[in-house]
Amino acid sequence: MWTELASALQDFLFCKHPAPPTLSLEEYQRDEAIDCKIISVIRDDILPYSKSVPREFIVSIMNILNKGSIHSATSVSFVDTDSSRKLREEFAKSCFETLLQFSFISPEGVGSEGSITKLAVTALLQRCQEVLQKYVEDERLSGKCPLPRPRMSEMAFVLKAVGTLLISLKRAPPGNVESSIWEQVIDLYPSLVECTTSASPQVCRALRDALREYHHLMATPRFANGSFSS
Repeated sequence: MWTELASALQDFLFCKHPAPPTLSLEEYQRDEAIDCKIISVIRDDILPYSKSVPREFIVSIMNILNKGSIHSATSVSFVDTDSSRKLREEFAKSCFETLLQFSFISPEGVGSEGSITKLAVTALLQRCQEVLQKYVEDERLSGKCPLPRPRMSEMAFVLKAVGTLLISLKRAPPGNVESSIWEQVIDLYPSLVECTTSASPQVCRALRDALREYHHLMATPRFANGSFSS
């Protein structure tokens, strides 16, 4: 049953058949609103009870959220040229915010709760890495032309999420955060540095705040037998 449910959610939220070109803007927005309601159900009625369902199902849900948070930025979907607003932007934001919500780590974040937390943190960090790399690449290709407003907003939102997640990770008891998570956090740093050339004040402000949170992760190098040891 759980496999079928995950498959049904996947097929509904990411239909393999493109929407008909005759669909109006209002109809697109209505469809997106329904998708957002499904994400709300996942956030409010499924994830809080993760210990009562198979882990494989939760993994599938996290994959759906990760894909959804990327979907609007990578798909060739309808664009309202008057407002430069790419549809499913709200859907992508809902998916990303759900990942962020379940990425916070508390002293109680072990056992069944810790399992979903680890999945959410991993998915969130993967998503952040993809957004950072794509933003740098696209900004270079765009030359002096600024990227669309939704891309700027997405980037600023992701950078704020990085800072918020780092604060949460640093506050967690050391035993609650696996080394693989810290490795992913550190792997983000070069991508963040690449973003320092951005011409967007909005992005630069969010980037500055995110980089500040890396301060406490910098430690004095350890030396063993006269050589550097990380």
